[in-house]
Amino acid sequence: MDHEMVASRKLFPEEDFSGEEMDVDANLCCPDALSAILSTVFCPSWLCSLKMFDQNERAAVLVWGKYVGSINDPGIHVVNPCGVELRKITTVRKTLDIREVSVTDKDGNPIYISGNIAYKIVSAKKARVDTAEPDRYTSDQAPMVLRLVAARFHYNELRGDSPSKLLADELQKAVTSAGVQVIKFQLTDLKYDPQIAAAMLARQQAVAQVDAKRALVHGAAETASSTVTRLKQLGHNFSPDNEQRLIHDLLLKNLDPDYKAHAMVMAQGR
Repeated sequence: MDHEMVASRKLFPEEDFSGEEMDVDANLCCPDALSAILSTVFCPSWLCSLKMFDQNERAAVLVWGKYVGSINDPGIHVVNPCGVELRKITTVRKTLDIREVSVTDKDGNPIYISGNIAYKIVSAKKARVDTAEPDRYTSDQAPMVLRLVAARFHYNELRGDSPSKLLADELQKAVTSAGVQVIKFQLTDLKYDPQIAAAMLARQQAVAQVDAKRALVHGAAETASSTVTRLKQLGHNFSPDNEQRLIHDLLLKNLDPDYKAHAMVMAQGR
């Protein structure tokens, strides 16, 4: 494990670097018999053999088209100038936005999900020899993983933290062969399909109207009952028919403000 990884563990303890796979170090001076002979015959070619690598750079080393190892450490390296090709990568962290992927949740509802991926390339061989474009490969794999994982959760569950870890784990399985290490995969936006959203809004409005009418009816009934009870406490007596007519008029008055009572209510029963 190099100093960069040790420092990264200290600075970013929450990240798991256990999945980072180091490529084997290449023999740069004598990678092949033919390269050694040619570089010996043409000694001046060694004047161009010094190669500098920055802190976050690595390279896959190919000799006459065959992979022989990688350069994993920063600094100046002496590379045989004959038949050696270097394919560089950068190991800096990158982010990728996945916008409004159409998926289906566990209940079969069509929804749109957006997410953000934090990742980095850790293997020069896998990224530059085994894969044509690791960044595009990651971008292509992410929506498929998003659809696969979203189908395991209900809509409200997707707003929690559980999907994020599963998304990162599943995407890691898909992009390991491309030399990519997934650091985070978090959902940034979640919404229903517009048609579903409109239907749900109409349903919510209908439920709200029913609840409001139910509350109005209960309130009117309690008001009528308490009014009649209070009148009786004050000494007013009503015949059963007049009591029923009074309750009827009070209910209509509370339920319909425009209602005008036209029946005469007897204040004193016979």
